[in-house]
Amino acid sequence: MLLSSHRPLLPVADARAVLARARDDEEPEVYAGVSLLLLAGLRPREVENLRVSNYRPMTRQLDAATAHPRTIRIAASAAAAVDAYLATQVIDPEEYLLPGMRSTRLVQVVRGVAAAAGVAAGVHELRRAAVGAVLDDGTPVHHVERYFGMSKAPGRKDLLVRDGYDVGIADVLEITFA
Repeated sequence: MLLSSHRPLLPVADARAVLARARDDEEPEVYAGVSLLLLAGLRPREVENLRVSNYRPMTRQLDAATAHPRTIRIAASAAAAVDAYLATQVIDPEEYLLPGMRSTRLVQVVRGVAAAAGVAAGVHELRRAAVGAVLDDGTPVHHVERYFGMSKAPGRKDLLVRDGYDVGIADVLEITFA
């Protein structure tokens, strides 16, 4: 099952409020981190471990790599947030993309931003909201699994994922939350 039924999904309005509060933060890195969690559905560890070289701004593509490496297109607003942050930095392709969002700081930042928005949410609730929005839109489950880097059940590895599936998912996340 892609989403456990014992925890309700973060309502879209609450997710938008968290994103809006992050956008208003004085640190562009905060907005970039929250955007990658919600508008790209990355796991916290994926956000932490991204390198500058994992991001290609011209195509809005991102190489996310933990247990399930993949290259995905990210929502335009997430790309804009990352671009705005990078514009304030001297960048080295081998450095971390968001060096201030390492370890427990990402968790603390998201909780703080959510609390400031009047929402009880953390990093995992943002990712679950992203997955839920895409499923609610009717995206085929095997596309959702591939985009979000979820392991597939035995026997499902042969399902085809059409080219451009990630563009559609990025668009759904943009429309839903941005």
